[in-house]
Amino acid sequence: MPSWNWSGPLVEAADAAPWDGPLAGMVRPFSTRAWLRLILAGGILYGGGAAAVGFVLLTSPEIFRHPAASTVVAVFTGLCALGLFALPLLVSPLTLRRSAPVLGVVANLLSTLIVTAGIASAGPDFGSLVAAAYIEAPLFAMYMLRRRWAVLIAVLALVGFALVLAVQDGWEAPLGRWVFLLASVGATSVLMGVIAERADRLAESEHALAVELAGMNHTLEERVDAQVREIERLGGLRRFLSPQVADAVLSGDAEAIMRPHRRRIAVFFCDLRGFTAFTNSTEPEEVVDVLDEYYGAVGGLLQTYDATVGGYAGDGIMAYFGDPVPHEDPAQAAVEMTVELRQGMGAAVENWQRRGYDLNYGVGLTFGYATLGVIGFDGRYDYTPLGGVVNLAARLCAHAGPGQVLLDHSTHAATTSQFPSEHHADLDLKGYPVLTKVYTLADLRPEARSATL
Repeated sequence: MPSWNWSGPLVEAADAAPWDGPLAGMVRPFSTRAWLRLILAGGILYGGGAAAVGFVLLTSPEIFRHPAASTVVAVFTGLCALGLFALPLLVSPLTLRRSAPVLGVVANLLSTLIVTAGIASAGPDFGSLVAAAYIEAPLFAMYMLRRRWAVLIAVLALVGFALVLAVQDGWEAPLGRWVFLLASVGATSVLMGVIAERADRLAESEHALAVELAGMNHTLEERVDAQVREIERLGGLRRFLSPQVADAVLSGDAEAIMRPHRRRIAVFFCDLRGFTAFTNSTEPEEVVDVLDEYYGAVGGLLQTYDATVGGYAGDGIMAYFGDPVPHEDPAQAAVEMTVELRQGMGAAVENWQRRGYDLNYGVGLTFGYATLGVIGFDGRYDYTPLGGVVNLAARLCAHAGPGQVLLDHSTHAATTSQFPSEHHADLDLKGYPVLTKVYTLADLRPEARSATL
């Protein structure tokens, strides 16, 4: 059995449905909630009428001209009331609204026929009271039906009463009774027609709004579904791109960051010392274990310090600070991360040496302007920095000794006040026409100072 509330999504969907069912042109396009109220009101009138006639039949059956016929009319009316009360519990809102035109036309015709049969079976003594119900049929018709069909229901009611007055004897002043009913029906119908016209305009406005709202909701649902699918698809980029680049793409800044642009960044290069000899003499599984440990130590810190990973090449890692997410002090972040990296890599190196692996690491840090953007070919593109600051970091990393961190002059000048560094040498680096001043980052770890002493 359907269970739904009067303001839920099912009702909203029913209101947005087109008003194009059978006999829809005869009935005003009320909202689903309005039809529920009309159905309940009709059930109350049917039930009240059946109960009143049934009570009089039980207490004073002698006033009825045809008690058996009146009983049939009362029972039928009561069943109609039960049907109206049960209808909202048995069908969905959409089915209810689609069947409303047929239901409205049938209910108005039945009302006219029931009242006519009730008057005829009751006779003049009780029929005068039943005749008052004739006013209800045109009232409902004027409110529910289009004007021409409502007028037709009113005419049928007047014709039915006229036939009863003409055929059945015992009615006092039949013409006067009919004229009085005509005046009552006419006056109330005009008043109800004005109210119904306003309700009709309101119902059409509500329907138009409901259709518009349903369209907006449908469009919004499609857009949300498409965006969710896109986010899920792009979210997979995190497995292949640096988190900063993936976040920039997901945030809608992809076009801006993909265009070539210059920015001042700090570049970090790190690789392992003795790795080539190690791979030549060690099983591949052991090599993979070492790389996992190495990448775990370096990669975790890169994420902690919001570094953008530029790429991997065997045991080499390149990362940079300050793009695509701007950083207030890229050089400071790079050196601070490297200082912390020494602790983790120191423990890793000790572990490797205990296992007989002659491995260590070296780091090169530079600070300066680079051009950043997308390079590659169809099917594979990379977001990467280009320029002398990148090349110099690679050269410094290659010259760094075991556990040593080499800095260029820009990094030294920007960070030495907080992270001491000292002149290492003026190196003749490949591709550089003049000697390059190189600095080494002081190792402030207690065990390093003890070893120096």
